[in-house]
Amino acid sequence: MKASTSIVFLLSCSATKAASGFQLPKATTAANSASKLSMSISPSSIGGLLIRGGAAAEPALQNFYGDALGYFGGIRIPASFLAGSSLAAMFIFKTKANNGGELSTLERRVLGFYHFNSLLAFLLSLNTIASATIAHTAVLHGRFNKMAETAYMMMRREFEYEFVTVRWSFLCSLFCFLGMIASRLLIEFDLLKKDTNGGDSKNKKEIALLVVCSLGALATHLLSYVNQNLWCWQSLIGMTIYLGKMIATRAFVEARPLQIVSVGLTAASAFYIAKIGLRELKGKAGDVAN
Repeated sequence: MKASTSIVFLLSCSATKAASGFQLPKATTAANSASKLSMSISPSSIGGLLIRGGAAAEPALQNFYGDALGYFGGIRIPASFLAGSSLAAMFIFKTKANNGGELSTLERRVLGFYHFNSLLAFLLSLNTIASATIAHTAVLHGRFNKMAETAYMMMRREFEYEFVTVRWSFLCSLFCFLGMIASRLLIEFDLLKKDTNGGDSKNKKEIALLVVCSLGALATHLLSYVNQNLWCWQSLIGMTIYLGKMIATRAFVEARPLQIVSVGLTAASAFYIAKIGLRELKGKAGDVAN
């Protein structure tokens, strides 16, 4: 009996050792292969897998509440300078405007160009200040999604009309201001007058060309730089068309009565500008015929 019991015990021990002998190498082999695999994958390979789309990493969102406040608050400072300067310049040359008969045809046209640009610079810069102030209050209200990848994306998403209007109005007022400065230099220093002295007349003509070329170079440089950094439009003309569509949508699709009145008055202003321009062209044709 004892012999049979010892035999059974020995058989069970040998079976246990055999089982453990077969399983341990498998576990060891699996652990070794896992360690070798983990050592073979470098951090750069993991980054490459993430870039290729192995694991889609979502961009980090940030809070751009302060950026919106800073933009709408900061742009009012240069716009205020343009508004004040153009308003003061609008009432200069009143005597010359009343005594138009003493001016040559070119001087009258440059004077009209001066007043037209001063008026546009004032209106557009004032629109920039008002729109930025209203948008600043809307940002202070705080009921919008402040999280985005960039501040630009957040502004286009939450304050598209205000953002586009402020940018467009400020840029256009800046170019109108440059046109006003150029025409004022030509009129203030009598660079367009024809003097009897041939040498003096030639000198004034060269100075006038210098003024036009220098300010024209600055205007074209700024316009080129603006067109390169509009991001959502290829040029300022495309931005103007987009803003016109937005205003038309607010006026006629959303049916805002005062916006409809504003669009009508703008169209009337454009009509009278074209009418005055055609009258000047007819007057020039009559002078040539006479």
